Amino acid sequence: MQRILQRLFLLAISLGVTGVQAQQYAAIDTSSQPLSNEICATCHGAYGQGNRVVGAPKLAGMEPRYLKAQLEKFRAKHRGTQRDYIPGYEMQAAVATMSDDEIATVIDYIETWKPVVSSPTIRGDASHGAQLFATCVACHGVTANGNAALGAPALANRSDWYLFKQLNLFKSGFRGSHPDDTTGAQMRVAVQGLATEQDINDVLAYINSLTPQS
Repeated sequence: MQRILQRLFLLAISLGVTGVQAQQYAAIDTSSQPLSNEICATCHGAYGQGNRVVGAPKLAGMEPRYLKAQLEKFRAKHRGTQRDYIPGYEMQAAVATMSDDEIATVIDYIETWKPVVSSPTIRGDASHGAQLFATCVACHGVTANGNAALGAPALANRSDWYLFKQLNLFKSGFRGSHPDDTTGAQMRVAVQGLATEQDINDVLAYINSLTPQS
């Protein structure tokens, strides 16, 4: 599995990431650790706390059902095929050869990690954000805790910088444009209601207000 990290290191170099940032992809020898750490630790942290420097969200506390769905999307190349978005491209490479059993093993171990409380990094008008969030409630719930039946993840207590990036990826078509990505396509439509960057900031400020602050 260390070879996977080395390939990610070379991938980072080929995509124009150099120096200290690129070295993070090969700096940790996780070959004797659980499979989740072999695959995830270099970017997401040994306990899934995330790493904003490399664009890796926290995994601790994320719903197993949603993790499974996203790993399967990366493996099937429904996500992460655009070379211009390095974190997604790296994820696709990291999970491309994982079996169903390996995905299940990784998710089972991640589920044992203690959830990490997110610290807000984005400022906005939460009152305006509450109005905008009204269109999100049907899928993500009044308190942004998600909806398993619809495949919608919780948004509360997620890293706001990561949500900001993903909302913009949906808007641009970098995410949700694959014809087999049904839930992604739904998000692409929904996010068009956030007309400006300030709208995104405002809705995230509201979501942060639903989240325990550290």
